[in-house]
Amino acid sequence: MKIQSNLSVAKYILTFCALTTLINLDWREVAIAQENSHYAKEFKVTFNPPKSDKPQNTQGAASRHIKNHLNNVANADLPLVPLIPTSAKGLTVSSHPTVLAYLPETSADKILFSWRDEQNNDHYQIFLPLNHPGGVISLTLPEDAPPLEVGKNYHWALAIIPDTKLKPDTPTIEGQIQRVTLESAIRDRLEVANPLETAVIYGEAGIWYETVATLAQLTTAAPDDNNLKSNWEYLLTSVGLEKISQVPTNSN
Repeated sequence: MKIQSNLSVAKYILTFCALTTLINLDWREVAIAQENSHYAKEFKVTFNPPKSDKPQNTQGAASRHIKNHLNNVANADLPLVPLIPTSAKGLTVSSHPTVLAYLPETSADKILFSWRDEQNNDHYQIFLPLNHPGGVISLTLPEDAPPLEVGKNYHWALAIIPDTKLKPDTPTIEGQIQRVTLESAIRDRLEVANPLETAVIYGEAGIWYETVATLAQLTTAAPDDNNLKSNWEYLLTSVGLEKISQVPTNSN
């Protein structure tokens, strides 16, 4: 991951202080999901990969160095992992999408969340405090960041900062993402869909980031719902993330 070495500490502090929160859930959708939980048995979330080139390996340095900074926990052998398909490029319909990653329990106290455009130019980056016990986390490109443009490719990256600064062996992952537009027929279906059906529709359309983020919201809001749990496990397993399907999601 390319980081401009000449960025000042003052810029990092300014950016950090301006943060309200990036790790978040859309609680309006969660509330709707709880009120309409009877829909959960009617839909099966699947993912229909779009026809595109297979993405590059985006695990980066995480698997080689993450163990040096993990706490002694049962799943310490599971490295930092982006929740992206292993056989298709990740698509989104959002100008400021939400991405997900599995973060092991670690002694590090902060992470770096950054974005680059298709020319490898910095798009946005920010340091965030690390204050949860590990699991699947969600990170949203904030509204004050430049929007993703339709049809262009981007890379998002997440780095665990174990000490005071980035190093060559800093545990890092990346994910590919491209913003697309939906066909009018799909938009019409989404307008009348309940939350779980929304995940189904996005999955059928091959829109990975909205599919997994929507389902993660639902499973976080109702962790004891066996139907949602089954959908979550099936979706992740279908894209090569079966180990991640067994760990909890986190709202913060």
